This record gives sequence, structure tokens and C-alpha cells, in this order.
Amino acid sequence: MHSKAHAYIAKQLFKRLGLPKDYEKTFIAAIVEPDQWRRRNPRRKHHYLQQDTVFGYLMGARRAYIKGKVSSCLWSLGIALHFIQDAFVPSPRTRRLQKIHARLEGVMEFCKSELQSTVRDAINEGFMIGVSSPKFIKTVLSNVRWIYDEKDAVTMIAKTSAMVTSAVFGPKDPPSGFHAKYKVLKEKHNKRVLKAFVISLTSIIVGSALTLFFTSLLAILFPIFFLVAPTLSYAKIVAGDIEFYEAKEEAEWYGIE
Repeated sequence: MHSKAHAYIAKQLFKRLGLPKDYEKTFIAAIVEPDQWRRRNPRRKHHYLQQDTVFGYLMGARRAYIKGKVSSCLWSLGIALHFIQDAFVPSPRTRRLQKIHARLEGVMEFCKSELQSTVRDAINEGFMIGVSSPKFIKTVLSNVRWIYDEKDAVTMIAKTSAMVTSAVFGPKDPPSGFHAKYKVLKEKHNKRVLKAFVISLTSIIVGSALTLFFTSLLAILFPIFFLVAPTLSYAKIVAGDIEFYEAKEEAEWYGIE
């Protein structure tokens, strides 16, 4: 997406945040910064959303916001928004896509008056929809797709940017009852870790005993008891505790962890 369009959307988002004007330059500089990276490394992908990378920037922005570091928050948020916005514009990898890409870039470069009102309306809608939650952020990122119509693209880019910004700048206090819920989940998770450890240790002890009696089967027994069994127990018992890991992300989002 053209840098002028990135900057225009950033200015409209900044107005909604109601922050001191001094921070605006930081936000705009951040949202166009990845273009500088691409000039230094033309192979850097920007029309394909790397969700883990972008989510990391957004978590960093949220942590900075919780700590009152507004400049750092806006910088990380700006970088993330750049990648999100670019991921709505088709990559010019074929002749047909090159034409679509050029048309979208051309329209967005100038942000004509009719598109400016579209951006403002979409941002207002996005701020009303935004939910301050890492789970919400992940859902938003998973829905980012190429859009081939310029007005639809501008609408979704502005709306999604506002949803994400609203989430990052959402309430600093967790929902009622979250502390108690997280404490219970954490205790249960620790028990699961202990259970997986005991199973793994038992598997290793049994495997060691068997290899003493059946040395000819060492090549079979070793991977089963020393690698496969411990790995499976960890994957099923520890890594499979999805509810805990979601709560842990939520705790990090609110600065509890």
C-alpha cells in the first residue's frame, strides 16, 4: 500500500485516540517504517501476513501501553498496522495481479475525497467493534485477505486498523473474576506439568530397565521410551491445555504476567 495512504489512515486513527499531538509523528513514522526495510531488502514479503510476527508487535504495543510507554506503544502498533494494511492488497506476482495492484496503489496514493469519508466511517465503525483481547486480535488477523475492489479494500483496511487500535488501547483492568479464574487454571496446569513429568520419568526408567535385559532391541526401545512416550505425554497433557494458554495470553495482555 502507498505510504501516503498508510500515513492518512494513521492520522485518522490518531485523532480517535485523543492523545497529545506530540505523539503523532512517532505513529506516522512507525506506520511507514517497514517501507524503508523493504528498500534495503526487496525480498521482504509484505503482501502476505505473517500472523505470529504481527501478533508479537501488537502484544509489544499492549505491554508498552499498560506500562504507560505511549511512544513505544505507538511505534509497535504502527509497524503491525503497516503489515496488516499491506496484506489486504494483492501481491503483483502475475501480470493480472500487477494491474490490480497498480490500480489499488494509484487510488490509495491520493486518498480522494470520497475515499477519505469512507476511511473515516470505517474507522468509526472499527472503534465500536474492537474488543480488548488477544483472542479477538488473533481472530481479526486470521480474517485478513486480499481484496480486489479499491473501495472495499480501503474500507476493510481502515476498519481492521481501527479494530486493532481500539483493542490495544482498551481497558487496562481485566474483566471481573479473571484473576481468580487464571489462578485456578494455573494451578491445574502445574498439576498437568507434574503429571507429564512423572509419566516421562517412568517411561525412561522402564525403558532403561528393558534395555538392560533386551540389549538387542535397543534401537527399538530407546526411541519408544526415551523420545516418543515423553513427547506424546507432553503434547497431550501440557501443550494440549488450550484453556490455560489462552488465559495466559489474556494475563499478559493485562500485565498480570
